[in-house]
Amino acid sequence: MYEADRRRYDNIPSSVAPPTVIADPNPPPKAKVQGGILNGKAVKLVKPSYPPEAHKAGASGEVTIRIVFDEDGKVIWARAVSGHPLLRTVCEDAAWQSTFPPLKLSGQPVKVAGVLVYNFVHGVGQ
Repeated sequence: MYEADRRRYDNIPSSVAPPTVIADPNPPPKAKVQGGILNGKAVKLVKPSYPPEAHKAGASGEVTIRIVFDEDGKVIWARAVSGHPLLRTVCEDAAWQSTFPPLKLSGQPVKVAGVLVYNFVHGVGQ
């Protein structure tokens, strides 16, 4: 495309509004270490209960919770990033109650970010 053509196209007004970017009001704290999937590393991994309304609706599948735990192993931030909407809140609540062994990097305790994955199977063991 020639420069004149590009300028002509760039000057055509658009009837489409640009996307609105909304900043996350509660972004995760900065963490020095990315821990990946943390289920197997928990000292205390709280298992969420299957909510009755989710069970009635047949909600099932994986729910992924992003977390950050502090230098003492306490969860300081948790947010559901995928999964059925009826299962997300109970998983976030369980994540907040879970604890992890403190992690040291070069002898200094650090914050760690990662994910917890919970799996709900409708009709099994309920």
